[in-house]
Amino acid sequence: MKTLKLIAFILVALVGTNVAFAKCGTNGIFCLSQRPTLNKNGLIVLEFYSLSQPLVADLNGKYPVYLKSSDKKVQLNVVEILKGEMWVTQVVLKPATGLLVGKRYSLEIANLPKYEDGPRTYNDSTKKLEPLSFKITDTVDNEIPVLNGSPKIDKETFIQYGCGPETFVYFNLSGQDKSELFARATVKNKTTGLSTTYILRIEDGLAKVGHGMCSGAFLFKDGENFEVTFQLFDQSGNVSAATQAISFTKPEPAAET
Repeated sequence: MKTLKLIAFILVALVGTNVAFAKCGTNGIFCLSQRPTLNKNGLIVLEFYSLSQPLVADLNGKYPVYLKSSDKKVQLNVVEILKGEMWVTQVVLKPATGLLVGKRYSLEIANLPKYEDGPRTYNDSTKKLEPLSFKITDTVDNEIPVLNGSPKIDKETFIQYGCGPETFVYFNLSGQDKSELFARATVKNKTTGLSTTYILRIEDGLAKVGHGMCSGAFLFKDGENFEVTFQLFDQSGNVSAATQAISFTKPEPAAET
């Protein structure tokens, strides 16, 4: 019954608006990295959306997950699971054995339900979605990322759509590292005392803390006052020390004039 209610809600959302279409379907598995390469000691972070979330509990059980080259399979072990607050769950994966430099590996999850395609990437040449794959570089990164200054709030947004708001607090965040960098954000609700941790992309020097119309890591419920700490997290899993906590209030819609 809960599943039927969820499907009904999402279908209503799709009828009401085309905004954020990619995250308003009933399922999906997405990769945090936007690069076609992977460090020799690299990690892979996948996000499971909506009805895809139950798959997480059976990874490497019912659903083996691995990297496959032309002649070899390498199992991906689950390092960490991070549960977002609105229809998303992240899984951090690490190869069980070494990867061969220069080889290309496709990411595969076996025995998926018929409704689930697995992670895909768009090929500009063929104009088609294709299985996610990585070419392995000779980079072995064991260095801790270095933060460039203290993060600060850049702006806040609250946009009301037909079936719910999209709301984010944007933070200036950048660092130095020889690998792709992400933001490991921990948001604490000062009213409830509860904390949620999630890994975010850093785009144009900004990390977005909040949620879209249909999904997101941080929901900002049960209170008005929050605080966030950041760690830089690189593609090889190296993590910086946490920043000082930054206090902020829940974004609100602009007052009508």
